[in-house]
Parts: sequence; structure tokens; C-alpha cells
Amino acid sequence: MKSEKCKMEEDLKIEAERVWKEGDSEQALALLSDPSLKDNPQANFLTGEILYNNQKWGLALNSFRHCLQLDPGNLAAQTYIDLILNILGFFHTDQFNP
Repeated sequence: MKSEKCKMEEDLKIEAERVWKEGDSEQALALLSDPSLKDNPQANFLTGEILYNNQKWGLALNSFRHCLQLDPGNLAAQTYIDLILNILGFFHTDQFNP
């Protein structure tokens, strides 16, 4: 039974990645929102990547942080978190100098 559940989760991730690469982010996110993938680090990472590419910084940050909670050694998720925090924290000082 557990093996069947893992296969279903893997199939969902593969299908989500396929439709995302074909250009349908919304369908990919819908597939990844399946409750069985809630605590799956790879699914959370893929969700974060899709949201990052769509410039939905806050939602992407949440996905990558959840991925990192589930898989603390995931350096790619930490890199995305750092990138997003740099984007959100960008401050152009010359803009305020007359």
C-alpha cells in the first residue's frame, strides 16, 4: 500500500513537471496542490520553482521554506530562498538622491 502511494505521488510530480515544461504553470500548480504531496520535499521544491518563475515571490518563498523544513540539507532550496530575499530586500539608494 505504501509503495502504491509513493508511485502515485511520483506520477503526480512527473505529470506536473511535464505540463509546466509545456508552458501550463496553472495546471502544474493544480497537480502539485494534491494533499498527498503536502509533505513531499520534491513537490514543494517544484512548486517553489514554478512560483519563482512566475515572480510570485512570497508564495515561492513559502514553498522553498517548507521544502527546507522537510529536507534541511537541500542547498538548492536555500539558494532560492537567498535569491528571493535579495529580490524582496533590494533598495536602490540613488533613487532617493536628488
